[in-house]
Amino acid sequence: MFTHTPHLPAVKLYKSLDFVCAWHYTATAYMKTHPATQTAFVSTNSIVQGEQIAILWQPLLDAGVCINFAHRTFSWSNEAKNNAAVHVVIIGFALFSVPPKTLFIYADIKGKPQALSATNISPYLFDAPNVIVNARKKPLCLAAPIMTRGSQATDGGYLLLNQQEKDDLVKSEPQAEQYIQPFSMGDEFINNIPRYCLWLVDCLPNELKKCQKC
Repeated sequence: MFTHTPHLPAVKLYKSLDFVCAWHYTATAYMKTHPATQTAFVSTNSIVQGEQIAILWQPLLDAGVCINFAHRTFSWSNEAKNNAAVHVVIIGFALFSVPPKTLFIYADIKGKPQALSATNISPYLFDAPNVIVNARKKPLCLAAPIMTRGSQATDGGYLLLNQQEKDDLVKSEPQAEQYIQPFSMGDEFINNIPRYCLWLVDCLPNELKKCQKC
């Protein structure tokens, strides 16, 4: 669905997109030959977040797409038994602008929206110009060094503790508890897994010697 058409370029990074993006792309290709058409989709909210915005929306904007109304993230569910609620957005778009544009925002994603008038609705679903943040491998500031590592522990694993290791250490070395801090990366944050690290920045050498297992 993301292959080259007479009216739209191929999307090279389509594997990074949600499946629903194919409908936005296909609808835009259809509207290029039926320019009076207006389209709206209920979509997973990830299509207006992160890397998907540049991959999907830049070629659509280049093709002339205008977002004329949108609902920001809200919780959607149906009447099926044991159905799972998902977080979705609604985006209405066309190849022409329909003022006034309306942006619906939710103080409570399970509540009623508030309608706001907008001059322009960006792919981030804000009343803002269509400025898209693209992925970069080099810093914007040429004077800044190239980053080689992000948030990465480089202690060889010797300073990291799971819950059991932390409990065992505190039980055998109670004085070590003051040097134990919560430590969370992606997996721990997403799955609510407790993890800790030994934070020895302010630990004096003579105090460290008292903790035989530190």
